[in-house]
Amino acid sequence: MHFGTENGKIEAMKASTALLARQPVGLSLRAPHLAGLLDLAPALGGIEVRSSDLGAIDGVPVTALRELASRWPLAVQASEIGACGEVGMVERPLEELERLAGVPLRRWSLPLAMDRDAGALAAAVEVVQSCLGQPALLELGQNADALIDTLKLADLARQTRSRLTLEPDRLLAQAVNRVRRAPSAPSSERLMWQRATALVLDTVWSLPPSLVGQIRVGGFREPLPGDTPPQALQASRNQRVSPTGWTVLRQTLEHLGPVPTTLAWDADLPGLAVLLDEVRLACELMAEVGADGEEALELDD
Repeated sequence: MHFGTENGKIEAMKASTALLARQPVGLSLRAPHLAGLLDLAPALGGIEVRSSDLGAIDGVPVTALRELASRWPLAVQASEIGACGEVGMVERPLEELERLAGVPLRRWSLPLAMDRDAGALAAAVEVVQSCLGQPALLELGQNADALIDTLKLADLARQTRSRLTLEPDRLLAQAVNRVRRAPSAPSSERLMWQRATALVLDTVWSLPPSLVGQIRVGGFREPLPGDTPPQALQASRNQRVSPTGWTVLRQTLEHLGPVPTTLAWDADLPGLAVLLDEVRLACELMAEVGADGEEALELDD
C-alpha cells in the first residue's frame, strides 16, 4: 500500500476506522466527495446532505440519496426558515420535503433565522413537522449570534417538542470575538482562549442533555502567535479541528453523553482521507469519554 498517494491514504483510513467497534460520528457530505465515499463505503454514524446541494450543478444528485440511505443513516439540512422574510417562511422546506418523498430520512434539520418573531418560527416548525411526521432538529441560521441564540433555540425546541443541533465551533468563534471586544480583554492569547472556552461551556452546561439531538463541528483557523487577530473570527469550517476545538467537544460530550455527532468541512475541501481522519479522531474522543454507545446511533425520538 502506497501511503503517499490519495488512494493509499484512503485505504489506510478505512483500515483504521474498521478497527472501531462502533462509529457514532457522521459526515456532512459535499458533492466532490460523493463518488469516493460510495466507492470506499467507510463505517459512519450517518451522512448529512444540504438541500441546496441536491440536484444542483456539480451538486449531489437526488438519485444518489437512495443509495446513500441504504448504507448510512441519512439526514438532510433544509433551507433556512425566515431568511427571506415573513411571507412564505415554510414554502422552500416543504418543497424540498416533497421532492424527497420516498427517500428514507433519519432526520430533517431546520436552520432558523433567529432574528424573526419566535411565535412565527414556532408555527413554521410545527407546519414542517406535521408534514414530516416526526420531530425535526432545529439549528441556528447563518447570521445567528451563537452564544445568545443557542438558548433561544433551546426554548423553541421545548415549545415545538423537537430537539436542537449544537455547534460548539460556532459558539467558540463567537466567544472569542466577545472576549476580544470586552473592555477588560486579556492581553494574553492563552488567557483569551481560556475565557472564550469558559463562555462556551457556560452555554453548553445550561442545556439539558435530552434537548440536544445532534452535535455538528468543524475546524477554523485560529490566529497563530504573532498574527494580527482578525476583526471577527468565523467558524468557517475550512481547517482541521484545533486542540482547543477538541477540548471543547470533549467537555461538551462529557456533559451531554452519547449524542450523534457530525464532522463538517465546508470550504477549501481537502481529500476524503483528511475528513475520514477527522472522523476517526472524533470517534476516539467519544470512546474516551464514554459517549460512543448505541444511543449515539439512535437519531429518532
